Amino acid sequence: MPELPEVETIRRGLAPMLARQRFLAVMAGDKRLRQQSSLEEFSKWVAGRRLKSLRRRGKYLVFNLEGGATLLIHLGMTGRLMLLPSPAPALPHVHLTFQMEGGLDLVFQDTRRFGQALVFPPGETPPPLAQVGREPFSKKVTPQWLAEQARGRSRPLKNFLLDGRALAGIGNIYACEILFAAGIHPGAPVSRLTLKEWARVLKETRRVLKAAIRKGGTTINDFLNSQGETGLFQLDLLVYGRGNEPCTRCGTPIARLVQAGRSTFFCPVCQK
Repeated sequence: MPELPEVETIRRGLAPMLARQRFLAVMAGDKRLRQQSSLEEFSKWVAGRRLKSLRRRGKYLVFNLEGGATLLIHLGMTGRLMLLPSPAPALPHVHLTFQMEGGLDLVFQDTRRFGQALVFPPGETPPPLAQVGREPFSKKVTPQWLAEQARGRSRPLKNFLLDGRALAGIGNIYACEILFAAGIHPGAPVSRLTLKEWARVLKETRRVLKAAIRKGGTTINDFLNSQGETGLFQLDLLVYGRGNEPCTRCGTPIARLVQAGRSTFFCPVCQK
């Protein structure tokens, strides 16, 4: 699933290309996404309107349109959002095509159809954004704030990081890498972490996410940026997907366990 660095990479690729561009038309494929507004709603609130700004909120792309409407896109597990010369070539699993006035088509392709493409009229705040927590780079996120969110809770630290209602945008890949960098076991109960440990988690969260953004994200299976290019951060992964390989620090085989239905990779010696 595209995480914060992948979504931010796509935003940075799209924003300069679509700045002040008008959406000329919206075309829908035969099969709908898990959550998708009707073609009538897209035609009413998107077609004919210029893009005012494009921002990222957690794992969502937020298109602010002329007139006050909002187009909200989530890539789900296998979604791709690509800019192609218009008319875009016929591709499989295309669910929406936004024809732009600059001679480009913005194409939403999603094999598994878990993505979202929703439009909200002027004055309506998109409800999904109300469930998104604070951005990891926000000044409001401090070790003290993280400790407060964890107070009285016994859930494992890895699961806490994956809960986007507290800290936005972190998924399985980066949670593993962050905790390895911080030297903390993924199963550590969050209520027992000290402020010093929360400070390490926050420091490494920001460092790892920034490094991944610089490398254009991580491509394991499906992720491509808006120009159809893979990310490169997978070359820098130290634990994720490296089960039984030697730890780069101590040589101990990287261990794997399942938490909340997802594989967690960690070093049993370096992460206590």
